[in-house]
Amino acid sequence: MIVDFDLLVRETADVFGVTPEDILGPKRTKHVSMARHVVMACWADHHPYQDTANRCNRTCHSTVIWARQRILNEAEMDVSFAKMLAAISNRCQYGAEPEEKAKEIEICA
Repeated sequence: MIVDFDLLVRETADVFGVTPEDILGPKRTKHVSMARHVVMACWADHHPYQDTANRCNRTCHSTVIWARQRILNEAEMDVSFAKMLAAISNRCQYGAEPEEKAKEIEICA
């Protein structure tokens, strides 16, 4: 279970090469939106949709539903994306060691 939202945002920002402020802000570029959707999907797996929307500075829980569906579809079609998603989730749940973290990012790049 992911319990540290800030850690999730930082890890996702690190993997996608964006800033946490971009993820939580109004930017709508493809890269930033995908990172934001990853955060929403991972957080919504263990928390209410409206809480997820509020934390990501969105007004409606339906945004979170759309984000989860988009991420699940992408992971189903792209194995490397699914591995990247699993790596982010694992680091936020278990706190991987720094050299393990570098190895996981290498796989996803």
